Amino acid sequence: MQLLRDDQQAITGYVTVGSTDQGIEYTGTLPDGFEENFKPSFYLFQNGTVVANPNYVTPVEPTPDSGPTAEQESLTAMAQQMADQQQHIASLEQALTALAQGGTKS
Repeated sequence: MQLLRDDQQAITGYVTVGSTDQGIEYTGTLPDGFEENFKPSFYLFQNGTVVANPNYVTPVEPTPDSGPTAEQESLTAMAQQMADQQQHIASLEQALTALAQGGTKS
């Protein structure tokens, strides 16, 4: 088995088949449930052995903001401007049509 470690000796990954350039060979005993419980930094490589990290804190996944992004707000504003412009064009077309029809009747 090869272990991948960071600069604080936290085990960030491992391979059981093959090898990796940054890995170190480890043939010692693993803590019970190592493979089942493995998470990056959950275990440390200390004094040539693998031990549970007593300072491990589960990373907090950032929750997505429930509101629209700035890009979505900009796109919505542009779409509203286009709709307003299309409405104005339709209004102008109606006025021109009415003016043209009124001009031919005289």
